[in-house]
Amino acid sequence: MNYKVILASLILVTLLFSLSAVSADDSIENQTVEISEIVVDDTQDLNSNDLSNVSDSNNATVETSAYLVLDNDADKENIYLGDLVTWIITVQNFGPDISKNTQVRDELPDGLEYVSHTLTVGSFNPKTGIWDIGDLDVKDGEVALYITCKAISVGEKINKAWLTSDTPNLNNETFEEEEIDVLDYDNYDNDNDVKKKVTGLKAAGNPIFLILMSLIIIFSGFVVKR
Repeated sequence: MNYKVILASLILVTLLFSLSAVSADDSIENQTVEISEIVVDDTQDLNSNDLSNVSDSNNATVETSAYLVLDNDADKENIYLGDLVTWIITVQNFGPDISKNTQVRDELPDGLEYVSHTLTVGSFNPKTGIWDIGDLDVKDGEVALYITCKAISVGEKINKAWLTSDTPNLNNETFEEEEIDVLDYDNYDNDNDVKKKVTGLKAAGNPIFLILMSLIIIFSGFVVKR
């Protein structure tokens, strides 16, 4: 065989082998780049999802609440017609958070006529009975509303109060009522149109009254004789 032909064949085989090796290297490089890109994209998606989950989790834990205590009291247990009574409505927030848009609705009983009111915070509408406290913080302590009324009829009188807030209340007791009795007088002062209490002895048929009158008569007779 001619050595030139053999040499040419070797050169041709070498070139073909080199081209095949370069092609294989390019293919591997391309695959590596594609795989690397896929990994990066997946990592970004996972990070995005993780951040979203963390955000949702934080929002879920930002729930606020407050422990609110309502009290409804009166400065007297028994009064007479024409007398005044003052209802004392108090609210206190024991936390942990601020109570938003805090309100109390007070319902006066029939037979008690509104006269005046004072309060330590907020505003009160006597027509609706709404005491608008507003935002109540733990540091505000106990806030109070004083409603003064006049008794215009006798009988059992029950004042009712309801507490509401935009912040969830940890205390389920949001209603309070207080009862007093309005008693009748035994006689009247027609000049002043004011009913008076009987602080002395009542009717002449009272045994104590009869005994005292007898003692007075006996004592008077004894003095006259002397």
